[in-house]
Amino acid sequence: NELISERDYQKLQNQFENQFVNSNSSVLGIAGSLANYYMMFGNTDLINKEIEIYRSITREDLQAVANKYLNPNQRLILEYLPENTNE
Repeated sequence: NELISERDYQKLQNQFENQFVNSNSSVLGIAGSLANYYMMFGNTDLINKEIEIYRSITREDLQAVANKYLNPNQRLILEYLPENTNE
């Protein structure tokens, strides 16, 4: 219900940027990213815009998404048991 702190927001931004740079620091990583952008969006140029897209997300955007999808009435409780091997 509340905005995340500026410090936590900056940590999220830094974590994404670090992950993006690390995953695209090799030819294999770049090739994988290009293949994913083409397969999912039909646009390999997104490799040049992804950081800008993530940087444009505001704390208010995060709060709105959390309020929409992290609602207690929108959850699933799954209970499962191991298969009965005595049969």
